[in-house]
Amino acid sequence: MERLARLIAVLVGVMLIVAVAINFANVVGRYVFDKPLYWAEEAMTLLQVAFVVIGASLVTRDRAHLRMDALEHWMPAGLKRRLDGLTSVLTLAVALVVGWMAFEIVLDMARNDQRTMGADIPLAIPYSAFLAGFVLIALFALVRLLRR
Repeated sequence: MERLARLIAVLVGVMLIVAVAINFANVVGRYVFDKPLYWAEEAMTLLQVAFVVIGASLVTRDRAHLRMDALEHWMPAGLKRRLDGLTSVLTLAVALVVGWMAFEIVLDMARNDQRTMGADIPLAIPYSAFLAGFVLIALFALVRLLRR
């Protein structure tokens, strides 16, 4: 699991660097050559969505989601463990449902050959980030449950 987490972190980092490079190239093209990249905004938006959704799996792995833990400090250890288990079960369930929905959406987009308006990218490609992200969230939640 550690290798997978490192691979995800590298992938997210590469996507961020690519988005920054596209932005830089677009600024240079626009202000130096008066020729902006017509597809840049669309590509950066798709990359940002992808690295946020895929990166969310690392947040799940590290239990770093925002949560209300004010009362947790006064809870007995057994109750804390049960609540952590319940949180993992709910995270797994929700991630599987959303992952399945993303799978169906990606299939429909691929079947219909839907494409982005600017860059003409098949929409199944960027929407696959939702599928990958939620499958990874489910995987990390399942691993946490199995390690209990």
